[in-house]
Amino acid sequence: MKRLHSLAASVAILLALASPLAAQEKVAPPSPATAVTAQHFANGNDWLRATPQMRHAFLFGVANLLSVAVDWDERHVPAGQQTFSRRAKIGLADISLGEVSDRIDRWYGANPGKLDTPVIVVMWNEVAKPRLQNQQGH
Repeated sequence: MKRLHSLAASVAILLALASPLAAQEKVAPPSPATAVTAQHFANGNDWLRATPQMRHAFLFGVANLLSVAVDWDERHVPAGQQTFSRRAKIGLADISLGEVSDRIDRWYGANPGKLDTPVIVVMWNEVAKPRLQNQQGH
C-alpha cells in the first residue's frame, strides 16, 4: 500500500509539473496515425531547459517506475533471471537523486554535441552501468 501511495504521489507531481507546460504550449494532440512516431524521450535539450525541481521530479518518477518494475519482476519472473529493472536497481542502489542529476549535468556539459541522447540512456551509461561493472570486478 505504501508503494501505491508513493506511485500516486509521483504521478501527481509529474502531472502538476507537466500541466503548466502543456497549457503554455497549446499544441494540438497528435492524430492516432502519428501518435507513435510523435513520442519523444526526454533528452539533453529538455534536461538543460528544465528547472532543478523538474529534473528532480523526472528522476523521482524514473526511480518509482523502477521500483514498480522490480516489484512486478519479484512476483512474476524467476529469481535467478536477470531483468533490466533488477540490474538497474543494483546499479542505482545507494545513490542520491542529486548525485544522479549532477552526473547527468556533467555528461551533457562535456558532450554538447550529443544533446539528442535521451536522459535515461545517459543515466544508464554514466551511472548504473559503471557501478554494475565495479561490483562485478570486486
